[in-house]
Amino acid sequence: MCVEGGLTMTLIQMRYFVEVCRWQNITKAAEQLHVSQPTISVALRTLEEETELQLFQREGRKLMLTSDGSRLLGKVTHILEQMRQLEEDVHAMAHHRNLIRMALPLQLGTQFLPQILGEFHQLHPELELDIIESGGISALQMIEEEKLDIALTNYETGSNPKLDYEQLSTCEICFVTYPEHPLAGRKSVSCEDLAEEPLVMLDSSFLVYQEIHELYARHNKQPRVIHYSPYLHTIKNLVRHQLGSTFLARPAILPDDHLAVVSLTEPILLKSGIITKKGRPLYADDKVLIRYLKEITSNMRSTGHWEHG
Repeated sequence: MCVEGGLTMTLIQMRYFVEVCRWQNITKAAEQLHVSQPTISVALRTLEEETELQLFQREGRKLMLTSDGSRLLGKVTHILEQMRQLEEDVHAMAHHRNLIRMALPLQLGTQFLPQILGEFHQLHPELELDIIESGGISALQMIEEEKLDIALTNYETGSNPKLDYEQLSTCEICFVTYPEHPLAGRKSVSCEDLAEEPLVMLDSSFLVYQEIHELYARHNKQPRVIHYSPYLHTIKNLVRHQLGSTFLARPAILPDDHLAVVSLTEPILLKSGIITKKGRPLYADDKVLIRYLKEITSNMRSTGHWEHG
């Protein structure tokens, strides 16, 4: 790395510097890097001479960063992260990126997963999908941390500036109960109607949790939740056993569930779409999957199983 004034800072120097900052000790850093202690000492001394900065102060056996050292650490850490990403991208290009890591939250998975594992796999057997079923909030976090490549999920636009959002549709949050429930035949229900309703709910990793708690808060009420679960099948089973009702995105309910789905008088619509990490390249294989997701979303809208009402 060449900077103004002719300074040449090597990646090795940067890595040594970061590791010493991490452990605040040259001996420990040398053990972690599998190099000799003098090797790191010389590298750091050379770095201080070339930068004309005092990077560390000794406090007993610890090396403490100076203010200049702290500022340099921030810049070096950013550069090393870019290099790590570059190495990953080059490796992916060399291996054609046939593995796609994807998040498919539970409520959307009921509609999408059979088609992805069925038709899409038949159309593109060369592509390997690693599908994680999770809540929408968890999916966004995993995309940001680059643990996943793509998420098809519910979200709030712009909730994270580090992510790119492409909306495909909206889906309605509905009151879901068993067919014998007194409210099952209603066209819509209000928060007042549900004030004392026992509920079983998806947990806080799902956007529906946040939306429903905000709905009740607007009416100065608390939802009467008797059980939270991260598992959609558990929630549906508890409702079928008439232990409580719930709130779910409309695509989560299938005809075979034999549950009653009722709209809310104050409609809550979740945006649904494709989320990727901002600045991360989309490979040809990613684009194949994204095109397929758009096609089946369009088909679902035309059948009325997706949109509001």
